[in-house]
Amino acid sequence: MMKSISNRRAVLRATAVALVATATVAVGATPANAVTIHECHLNHTVDELTRFGDVTKNNVIVYAGSAEDSSHFEGVVRRGHEIYPACHEGEDSSKTFYWVVFRGKGTFVRKGDGGYRNWAFFGVFDRVSDKKVVFHAR
Repeated sequence: MMKSISNRRAVLRATAVALVATATVAVGATPANAVTIHECHLNHTVDELTRFGDVTKNNVIVYAGSAEDSSHFEGVVRRGHEIYPACHEGEDSSKTFYWVVFRGKGTFVRKGDGGYRNWAFFGVFDRVSDKKVVFHAR
């Protein structure tokens, strides 16, 4: 039983990645605009997003939709969201992940627990508390 669940998850992940790649090609986006969500390690997605341009100009945040309590971002350069299968047994069957690349000020307040499965960020910011990050304009 455990093996078939792992195989099902691998098939779901491969299908999700193929659908994202197909949708990206269908709308004429360049490979530089494609974003791969690393659902178990959102810090890897942040690393990928910082390659979109000069890292001294952008703030970046990636988060699971279920982890967002409130957010506000100014000077958005690009943003998106994708649905991916959960990365651990016992979690919901899928999660929606959001990513935002922005130059202005911003705030993000997290609900739930932290860790790279729920949020990751890069830029000029103050971590006001365990659950709140305040970004400064770049």
